[in-house]
Amino acid sequence: MAMPDERLHLMKITAIRAGDIILRYAKGGADYKPDGSVVTEADMRSNEFITGELTRRFPEYGILSEESPDDLGRLGKRKVYIVDPLDGSGDLKRGEDDFCVQIALAEDGEVVLGVVYEPSKKRLFSGQKGWQALLAQDVTLRGDDTYDASEGVLSPLKPVAWQDAIVGHPKSYKGDKYQQLYKWLCIPESRLRKSGSMGTRMMQVALGETHMILGYTRSLNEWDVAAGHAVLEARGMSVTDVQGNPVRYNKGIPKTGNGILVAHPDIKWDLLHHIKGCLPLVPL
Repeated sequence: MAMPDERLHLMKITAIRAGDIILRYAKGGADYKPDGSVVTEADMRSNEFITGELTRRFPEYGILSEESPDDLGRLGKRKVYIVDPLDGSGDLKRGEDDFCVQIALAEDGEVVLGVVYEPSKKRLFSGQKGWQALLAQDVTLRGDDTYDASEGVLSPLKPVAWQDAIVGHPKSYKGDKYQQLYKWLCIPESRLRKSGSMGTRMMQVALGETHMILGYTRSLNEWDVAAGHAVLEARGMSVTDVQGNPVRYNKGIPKTGNGILVAHPDIKWDLLHHIKGCLPLVPL
């Protein structure tokens, strides 16, 4: 069995400190990117800190971050940090708590470490491939490289049947594609749990509050899902594209390309079977 990776501790501390920065600049200015998404002063301050810290500690690694220019130099690196310095900027600006910091490490295109930190909830999730997924609650920094928290391994997954499975749904999504999809999958509104950022939705699956996520889109960026992917796989969840294929990272165009499917192991094959029937009917 694998041993804890020392790099994971650095990622945890970095995410916690970035979370404190986000809360400090939560009332700062905001703007819109060309794609219509919100970017805030908190995004940029968090990004400056995280990328600076990771570069200082591991200058030989590549970095892919939502808020940094992508010079593609990362493509020549075997080890690449994938960062979303603030996932859920709109939620932050609305005074809601569905936002998080996401940091993942990919090696040869596969995520091996990931942390998701929810600053307003003081809750830190972490995962290491081949080891385990941890949850730390009531997190407070004690120094630059230490923190206090109630931390432990996430409890065993509870069984779930397909007809009872709860779906994590993006609350701010505009359009009717998901309504069409849920109709074909025979998933009623009562089985949807709506929340903000993708990182938050993925951690709701980790907690057993929901059982699947249908990222039924070609527009998902690697930084949206990489950290959550690492945590959920360490948790024992299935994370694939919508056709059941592995999700690879550090690609030239840093998108999953074929969506993402998160599933509790009890419903994985049912979900893949049902999705296969939807692909010709509801375009990605």
